[in-house]
Amino acid sequence: MLGQSVIILSTSQAAHDLLAKRGATFSDRPRLFLASELALKGMNVLLMQYDERFRLHQKLENSVLNQRAATAYLPFQEMESKQLLFDLLQNAGGAGTVCHGYFERTTASIIFALFYGFRLKDSKDPTLLKALALNDDFSEFVRVGAHMVDTFPALNNLPSFLAPWKAKAESHWTRQRILHVGNLRRGIEGAGWTFSKHLYKTLKDENIDMSTEELAFEFGTLVDAALDGTTETLMWFVVACITQNRDFIDKARKDLDSVVGRGRLPTFEDRPKLLYISAIVEEMMRWRPVGAGGVPHFTKTESTYEGYRIPAGSVVLANHWAITREEGVFGPDVDSFVPERWLGAESLETKELKNLPVVGFGYGRRICPGRHFARNIVWIAIARLLWAFDIEAGLSEETGEPLFVDAVASTDGLVMRPLPFKASFKPRGPWARDVIMRECDTHGEDFTTILDQIAADLSK
Repeated sequence: MLGQSVIILSTSQAAHDLLAKRGATFSDRPRLFLASELALKGMNVLLMQYDERFRLHQKLENSVLNQRAATAYLPFQEMESKQLLFDLLQNAGGAGTVCHGYFERTTASIIFALFYGFRLKDSKDPTLLKALALNDDFSEFVRVGAHMVDTFPALNNLPSFLAPWKAKAESHWTRQRILHVGNLRRGIEGAGWTFSKHLYKTLKDENIDMSTEELAFEFGTLVDAALDGTTETLMWFVVACITQNRDFIDKARKDLDSVVGRGRLPTFEDRPKLLYISAIVEEMMRWRPVGAGGVPHFTKTESTYEGYRIPAGSVVLANHWAITREEGVFGPDVDSFVPERWLGAESLETKELKNLPVVGFGYGRRICPGRHFARNIVWIAIARLLWAFDIEAGLSEETGEPLFVDAVASTDGLVMRPLPFKASFKPRGPWARDVIMRECDTHGEDFTTILDQIAADLSK
């Protein structure tokens, strides 16, 4: 690519050996001049070089997203997953509907409430729409090799009428700054505990030199990643329910009916007894890795691997799609949705899944700090959807016949999203409808009490 070496890693072993084991060499990012320096002024944590500043951000993020902290957020994730069931029951039965907005609202409301102290009632919320529009712009900015100014930064010295990317990048920066700083202030000034208050206080108490603007972009980076990754994983789950062998649904329901019964919803307390649901979650992230091409790494020093020379200045990409299709690792029929591949002969006894590679959260020193948080959202949503609904293809308005849902049709770019499709969510029985109607309309609840309980749990 114009003299730039690009190394594609297509096995889990190579990705682990280089990106995790050799983190000191392979944890930097390539210089994406347009995205990182023009459009985001160096503020996006995802694109930062692996230096002291990045490690400071990583430390702050881990303080509120580590595995112990993530357990404090489970009640809020349970509340929003209830609302998801209610919304689908009210709006997505019968002939079905394009359901992406309901999943997007659920993910976004969890994130915005915990980060900034406010929930979202629907997917048309102006704050959410602004965040999504900026996310789409960002995905275009970070396409490796798509922008000449990334390869030749000197082009930025051209006058503006010959460099149209300048105005576009400046507009993006202005909109990002207004949104993220506004959200941060809302989180600091509002009622109840929030990530914003917690980390803002940490900066003050520990005398950490970080501007309000930089902290705002830290949250903005986390919000953007969670919105895309979690929402699209759940959308691919709906695709799997419609297009794949339904044996996995029957097996999951057998476990759910045995462990949970039909008089209440599954909860996180049921998780140790619902290993097959956990296997579905892991298979979901393998079958359709949302970041199929991975986020590019960069090496500043020359290296070798398995007899191959990796020049200094190389872009290194983990090909998640290829890695998740390794038959030597995941077994046969890798294009099919088979949760059983995560269950070993000893799984029922140990209550643990097989230790297979998971690619969706990155590697080594750049691993996603929100992985525990995101996996919890996906688990409770999938468990409750399987408990509550028969998920089927939507029906044609003209013929009444089921519409075709393509199991591989997706967008390209940084995030792999299924193309829009209609799905129908029908209660499995009157018992499911009764529980949802009785328990799942949560918009009138005082959620600040949950936020205050989180504060108490984290202070222990």
